[in-house]
Amino acid sequence: MTAPLPLPESFALTFRGYDREQVDERIDELLAEIHLLTTDRDAAVAEAEQLARQLERARADHAELSARIERLCRTPADPAAVGDRVRHLLELAHAEAGEIVAAARERATAIAREAEEAARRRAEDARAQAYRIVDDARRRADRLAAIERRTADRLRRIDAFLADAESVLEEQKPLRAVA
Repeated sequence: MTAPLPLPESFALTFRGYDREQVDERIDELLAEIHLLTTDRDAAVAEAEQLARQLERARADHAELSARIERLCRTPADPAAVGDRVRHLLELAHAEAGEIVAAARERATAIAREAEEAARRRAEDARAQAYRIVDDARRRADRLAAIERRTADRLRRIDAFLADAESVLEEQKPLRAVA
């Protein structure tokens, strides 16, 4: 999780400046929104990582089952050692077992392919959402920085104006009281 951009805690108070509470409330709202967006992005990334781990477990299970099927298929019963009727039944069983194994392999491959595709889509969606959240947060931070710069510029101009006004007032001679 990335830290939110540093923002000023408050604006300087000046004559005819902005309402301090209003500015502080808006900054608090924007910081909360940035925090929420960052949390959403982190949750999406965590979900993508979890799906990737599930996919790896499914691949490992698939490899283990494939190896087990291969072991079982390599050691069939010898039809020559038994009678004709049993030999025929064994041949049918071997043929059926071969079909079952082939169907199981096809199904396992299809499931693995579907899981990989689902994980890829979710990871892409999570990445896209994270990029959108980060971009949105950056745009909002840029807007806040621009507002802060404009406000600081206005405050400097107001301070300069007030300083000029004070110097003009100090230069004027005091008026005599009319008796």
